[in-house]
Amino acid sequence: MKYETKATLRQYAAAIIANVAAFCIGNMLGWSSPVQPILESEDSPLGEPLTRQQFSWLSSINFLGGVAGTLFWGRLSDRIGRKYTGLTVAVPFAVGWSLILAANNQWMLYTGRFFIGMACSGTVINTPMYVTEIAQDKIRGALGSFLMINLNLGTLFSFIVGASTSYYFLTSTCLGIVMLYFLGLLTMPDSPASLLVKKKRAEALESMCWYRGGDQVQAEKDLTLVESRLIKPRRSYASIFETRGRIKGFIIGVGFILGQQACGMLAVTIYAVTIFKEAGSSLTPHQSAIVLGCLQVVSSICSLVLVDKLGRKVLLVTSFTAMGVSLCSLGVYYYLKASIGQQYLFIPVVALSVHLVAYSVGAGPVPFIVLSELFAPDIRGTAISLIQFIGIGLSFVTVKIFPWMNSQLGPTITFSSFGLASLLLPLFIIFVVPETSGRTLNSIVRELEGEKQDGEEMIEVTRIQPQILPSSLINPKQDLQPKQ
Repeated sequence: MKYETKATLRQYAAAIIANVAAFCIGNMLGWSSPVQPILESEDSPLGEPLTRQQFSWLSSINFLGGVAGTLFWGRLSDRIGRKYTGLTVAVPFAVGWSLILAANNQWMLYTGRFFIGMACSGTVINTPMYVTEIAQDKIRGALGSFLMINLNLGTLFSFIVGASTSYYFLTSTCLGIVMLYFLGLLTMPDSPASLLVKKKRAEALESMCWYRGGDQVQAEKDLTLVESRLIKPRRSYASIFETRGRIKGFIIGVGFILGQQACGMLAVTIYAVTIFKEAGSSLTPHQSAIVLGCLQVVSSICSLVLVDKLGRKVLLVTSFTAMGVSLCSLGVYYYLKASIGQQYLFIPVVALSVHLVAYSVGAGPVPFIVLSELFAPDIRGTAISLIQFIGIGLSFVTVKIFPWMNSQLGPTITFSSFGLASLLLPLFIIFVVPETSGRTLNSIVRELEGEKQDGEEMIEVTRIQPQILPSSLINPKQDLQPKQ
């Protein structure tokens, strides 16, 4: 029992520390809202106000940085390991916030946001892999949920701090959080799987033993399972399409990415404050943003509790269905707006709230969890980097095209289109995506490859039974020595 408790605490601690990088992503996303009126005012720290078009580029150029980052983060993670890639991610974060802090013209702001975008793509590629590779099967989903929880907490943090302090204080605080992340991750062991890929078995066993609370027998057993799926690393993008399982995993990943864009989350977030205003809300824009941020944080915490109990597919199907219905309701509301009374002004606020809650419970966090479960460790980084390249590129397109859709096509067609697209995703999830909750990573990869399943590879989500031998039968030093 002492091994189990210690293992769980260590894995939770490592997941929380690693996902401080996701908190930094949230800082970046939330930073724009409170600083927009400052940068567009005559008292702008740049000496002159930004135009609305310039601020639009400032809010979206980070996605271009993200696209650039996906070209190398996955390969770098496979080459130098998850921990050291995570430490490297802190560098563009720090450079970006430093440039923004020292900026005296728009180009320094653009460059800073570009660097931060690069760091963000490194985080969404590397951090889920690190967490997946250190986690025991029964808590893998819960630990994977920390990415979205921390992202939402970081966004809410920027909303609150930005609303009550200055431009410089908010930016300095974001930079300080990056430093804390770097120092925290420095104390954690690398993931055992990435050490095996680098042919460092002794260090991999030592790392696995630490993450298993000191239980050397369980560590050896888990490490052997990881080794059984390793082949000679081939990190080219073409290698993603060499086997049936990898191709199917890639198709599922791209489907998730398309779904996250089709649900219109970025677009709805941009339009959120306007919807609150039109509904006659007495809240200020800053207060509205804080309320929405709180909703997202609470919902993502619910995901942590439910993702291993209900399963990935249940959360995804429920989430996309709820978002589709809420967006279609928004479309219908705007179509009938001119002919309905003031008593129906609550509809867009309720629809928006349901959409945000549903996204934070399922469509937001769960795809990141499942993506890291679909590939063997030796190809995981390369495959996820290519999928995220597509995803971040689509995010940039979505952010830039939404204002055009809303002005040229109108909110009725815009929101209805996103809603109908969201309602198609449950069919894809039901018929194509495997249920990964309560299963070993090996059994998931074997299913995708079409191999015969071994019943022993399925686990009970509520049970862990560490295998412990008498100390007289174990020679720890001998176990941790490299094999000749």
